[in-house]
Amino acid sequence: MFLQYTSADGKRHELLLSGRASLTFGRSPEADVNIPETRISRIHAEIRPWDQDFVIKDMHSRNGITLNGARTEVAVLKPGDVIRIGTHEFTVEQEAMKGTRTIVREVAQELEEGKGYRTILREIVQSTDVKKKNPEVRSQKSE
Repeated sequence: MFLQYTSADGKRHELLLSGRASLTFGRSPEADVNIPETRISRIHAEIRPWDQDFVIKDMHSRNGITLNGARTEVAVLKPGDVIRIGTHEFTVEQEAMKGTRTIVREVAQELEEGKGYRTILREIVQSTDVKKKNPEVRSQKSE
């Protein structure tokens, strides 16, 4: 599972939860995810693996955390959940988003494998045209 969020400087981040002993959130520089807000405790919350799941826990903060709009102390996370800590929102996703770097890497790999630049562009344009003409294609692929 991944955790996606936008930091105060406007950059989008994606954190892989698997393989971590824990992921801490807080105002402290020692927190894994630093949230520079006065209403945030030094170590405000923590995500830990538990069996095959991930659990978020409020670390006795004064202002708490919310999960899907409801205040919570401890909860098992699932894809689609939205965690709010202060003014920051974190979304739990099953799979990583394809960002610009991933797409560029895939195109570079296709070029290395011998696919021509014009062929790649034609495929991109054709897939865009199909989505415009047939909106169901878009929804079927996203499900």
